[in-house]
Amino acid sequence: MKGKNRNTKVLGFSIVLLLAALLVCTSCPGTVGSSGSGNGEITPPSGDVGSFEDTGDGFIKITPPAAGITGMDPDPASLPGTEDYWKGVFCEGRKVKLSSYMMGKTEVPYELWYEVRVWAEGKGYTFANKGCEGRHGNGGAAPTEGNKKHPVTTASWRDCIVWCNAYTEKVKGSDSECVYRKSKTDTTVLKDATKDTECDATYADMSKKGYRLPTEAEWEYAARWQGNDNTNADKYGEVWLTKLNSASGAKGTWNDAEKTGEVAWYGEQWSTGSTHPVGKKRANALGLYDMSGNVWEWCFDWYGNIEAGDVTDPRGAASGSGRVIRGGSWGSGAEDCVVGKRIHDASPHFSNVTLGFRVAMSKN
Repeated sequence: MKGKNRNTKVLGFSIVLLLAALLVCTSCPGTVGSSGSGNGEITPPSGDVGSFEDTGDGFIKITPPAAGITGMDPDPASLPGTEDYWKGVFCEGRKVKLSSYMMGKTEVPYELWYEVRVWAEGKGYTFANKGCEGRHGNGGAAPTEGNKKHPVTTASWRDCIVWCNAYTEKVKGSDSECVYRKSKTDTTVLKDATKDTECDATYADMSKKGYRLPTEAEWEYAARWQGNDNTNADKYGEVWLTKLNSASGAKGTWNDAEKTGEVAWYGEQWSTGSTHPVGKKRANALGLYDMSGNVWEWCFDWYGNIEAGDVTDPRGAASGSGRVIRGGSWGSGAEDCVVGKRIHDASPHFSNVTLGFRVAMSKN
């Protein structure tokens, strides 16, 4: 009888320990599989689905699955068009491994662009375009109270990489962590956006911790990640990614105007429409705003054929005629705001009032 009581007590104590362990595991902040909805609900992951962390400084730290993202091809009938540029970069026959990185929560607002650009011009930096307050104002003018939170527009790809170097130097106190260099062997920091050939041949030193444009694979992963939430998503290996035919963070496909409108500014008339202050629509699962709509966003990559096989931290084609832009804009149709569409014909010198960018950083 005494032995039976002892066994009962041991069993009861074991159950208490098990319940305590479960309670600790399910209440840890930042656990992979978090819905990102801010409601405190966390779903245990079925495998390595990656994780994220709001670092509190305007960035999200993104840790993709160590095993990579296993590509797949969608049902062609589900896409807005039949061309390959609707299919994103995580394609059948390809597995993409990405290092941890940081992504800006919003597109770069004009007030930040202006602050850095004016500082940089006093430090020997040169820009081909001064930038605008979204759709408003004269290029290069001081920020206005009503429009300063609009994303900067009319900045070319060349302007953006030079601005990123300037931002790095301004924040970190030197240019030692600047990413964009003249070449792999000539590590001169790029500071002049009017030097077309130098800028277009830039070497991105990803070992540096300065500000930079996201690669296309980083951009798409950040736009599509849903962890193990299968709502309006497809499974790529262990991780669920938003369907290619949907806006970032949308709960429905592109032809569902209500669902698309919850996450994206889009479909406005060119004559009367406009950009909008950043961060006003609902964020996606990672806590990123305006990944679809408001303004198109520059990526680092030259547009080119998708490399098959196992690839790590891809940076696009070695050369080309256009740099990739993603995400759609206030003047785009809903189909242009889907997470799978790749625009391929944006020359590095191109700029207009529907085009901006957000910054990323390496985090190794």
